[in-house]
Amino acid sequence: VQVPPESELTFERYNKFKVQHIDKKMTLQKCTAVIKQKNIYGKDNGCKATNTFILADPNEVKSICEGEGDYLHESHLTKSKRQFSVVVCTLTKGARKPQCEYEGKLHRNRFVLVQCSGVPVQYAENILDVAE
Repeated sequence: VQVPPESELTFERYNKFKVQHIDKKMTLQKCTAVIKQKNIYGKDNGCKATNTFILADPNEVKSICEGEGDYLHESHLTKSKRQFSVVVCTLTKGARKPQCEYEGKLHRNRFVLVQCSGVPVQYAENILDVAE
C-alpha cells in the first residue's frame, strides 16, 4: 500500500476500517464470533449497537476512494459506483464486552458510503439506492 507522507494516522484508520468493515467470508451466522474475534467494541468496551461488514476484498473497497465512487458534497461522503453485499450485525443482548451477542442480516445490491482520506477511513452506511 502506498502511503502518502501526511498519513500515519490515515493508515491506522484505514487498517481499523479494514478489520471492522471488510470481510469477504462473513456470514450472518458469524456476527457474534467475528466481532469478538476482531475485538470490535465501542467506547469503554461497550458493545457496538451495529457493525457492518462489506463482503469484498480490501482492494475492491479501496477503489471507491480511487475513482470508483461518487463524492457527495452535502455529506462529504463517497458513494460506491458498484453495489456490494453487506452483512449488518445488530446487537441483541449484552452491553459490555464480552457479553455482546449479535444477529446478522444479509443485504445484497447495496451502495456503500464511506469517508475517504485517500483510502476509506470510516464506514457511513449502505443504501439500496439514492435519488440523485
